[in-house]
Order: sequence, then C-alpha cells, then structure tokens
Amino acid sequence: MKYIDEVCAVLADEAERRYLSSKGALQSLMEQVASSEAPYSKLNEQTENAHKEYLRASKEYLAIAFKKRFLER
Repeated sequence: MKYIDEVCAVLADEAERRYLSSKGALQSLMEQVASSEAPYSKLNEQTENAHKEYLRASKEYLAIAFKKRFLER
C-alpha cells in the first residue's frame, strides 16, 4: 500500500474539480432561468440535468473524503 496517499490525493483533486465544475454550471443555469425569457422547458431540463450531475459529484467527493479518512486510521 505504498501509493495510498498519492492515489487518495489524485482522486480527491479530481472529485473536487468535478464538484466545483458542476456547482458552477448549476449556478450559471439557475441565473439564466431567473433572468431568461427562453423557453422554460429547455432551461428547466438543462437545470435538472445539471442538478443531477451536481449531486453525483457531491456524493463522489464525500465518498472520497470518507475513504481517505478511513485509510488514515
């Protein structure tokens, strides 16, 4: 288990990047929905998909954090 710290760091960095990216995309879409006169159904569908991706990224980030904490013991 020579590379556990390195692997945890790589996975944590990627999970954090994905989390922040999905969070930014969701916030951007929410702002568009609030200020746009575009067809609501199109933006609504995009917002729902972005929210799902944000939840997946959040769960992945949390899972990596718990695994890292568990391996540190």
